[in-house]
Amino acid sequence: MKKILKFSLVVVALLMAMNVSASENNFSLDVKKGQGKTVNFALSESNKVVLSIYDLEGKLIHKENVEGQGVINRTYKLDALPVGTYFLFAESDAKVMKYEIVVAGDTAVLSSTPVSEVYKPVFAKADGVVSIRVANEKRTPVNIQIYNEGNEMVYSGAVANETKIEKLFDINKAPYEKYTFIVSYDGDKVFEKTVSAK
Repeated sequence: MKKILKFSLVVVALLMAMNVSASENNFSLDVKKGQGKTVNFALSESNKVVLSIYDLEGKLIHKENVEGQGVINRTYKLDALPVGTYFLFAESDAKVMKYEIVVAGDTAVLSSTPVSEVYKPVFAKADGVVSIRVANEKRTPVNIQIYNEGNEMVYSGAVANETKIEKLFDINKAPYEKYTFIVSYDGDKVFEKTVSAK
């Protein structure tokens, strides 16, 4: 009975930690009208967001760490960019949003809706139990792999067709000091977290 009570308390603590972590750094991006090769947008409800612009080949063109409370306005002058398609990524601890920028002639247009929005997995650890929670609105297959310090795979599993995925892993009595959790889903999105067993 005591073991069940203790395990229940651990699960409750993990779920509370995951809820706090997920809601701490959620944000929205609102596109404003720009002129010429200038794009304007505002970040709302953000604490810390990394903004990056990539070309179609995946080459990083610009990267900026943005921190602040309330609404943060940003203006990017894209005069130096040749005609083409680019992508603005806005990434927080909770999610990654991808927007398209089209540069044509003397204008640059930032899409008002994201091309993709992916919520990151939420990792939490309490009393040797690691929990992973994934918000998976598209119901894409989610793959979870765990590697020990010797880079040997100790777990591999997949979950499909679920909108909310929650997994618990007890590493309390595991023989290695550190374990790396790799979660992949929504096409090419891969998230990695190394956790100490002690």
